[in-house]
Amino acid sequence: MKELVKINGSLSCVDLLNLQKSVEEINNSKIDGLHYDVVDGKFNKCFVFGDLILEKVRPLTKKPIAVHLACVDVEPYIRPMIKAGADYLCIHYESDCDLHSIFNQIRELGAKPVLAFRSDTSVPDDFEEYAKEAEWILKLTVNPGFAGQQIQERALEHIREMSERLKKADINKPIEADGNINVLTIPKVVAAGASILTGGTSGLFNDKGTVNENYERMKEACKNG
Repeated sequence: MKELVKINGSLSCVDLLNLQKSVEEINNSKIDGLHYDVVDGKFNKCFVFGDLILEKVRPLTKKPIAVHLACVDVEPYIRPMIKAGADYLCIHYESDCDLHSIFNQIRELGAKPVLAFRSDTSVPDDFEEYAKEAEWILKLTVNPGFAGQQIQERALEHIREMSERLKKADINKPIEADGNINVLTIPKVVAAGASILTGGTSGLFNDKGTVNENYERMKEACKNG
């Protein structure tokens, strides 16, 4: 698994005053894809991005973009985000929606669904029912929308349980960890069962090196998981 770990970059953590330059640096790196947060102010007490920024970003990159809808009511966002260029839509288990219906709608509109969970949400009894319909599982390891938080140990326990239950049910879906992912936390996140990592300010976009240099450090840390 360690060799297969993918690393995505969180767009909310780049230099937003130089967005085009930031995306160009990502394009010239080995980053596998882009993670685009949308927070509605209700799911968590902040607001992050909308469809207009995504419209500007989409023509700048060929890398896949996963839009993470940290929203209570996701339905109004589905069509605009896909129209703006989303390849994947991450829908929270905690959202006020019928997941089966939303997943079908996403596919009908040409994108693919991802099943997401908050950091503090335990693995539910019907986890496998929805996991098998998703492209992968997104598990937040911090609260959505705020950079610089410390990873939550309970979230790692949830990733471990998810991984075990997916294997037991013979459901071959990867798990993505998002929040405080860096060279210090990666070994235990990968050991818990995550094979997709979302890099933000602590891992990818900081003054410790270029995006590609930080990417290589993160990939190296995966070997210790």
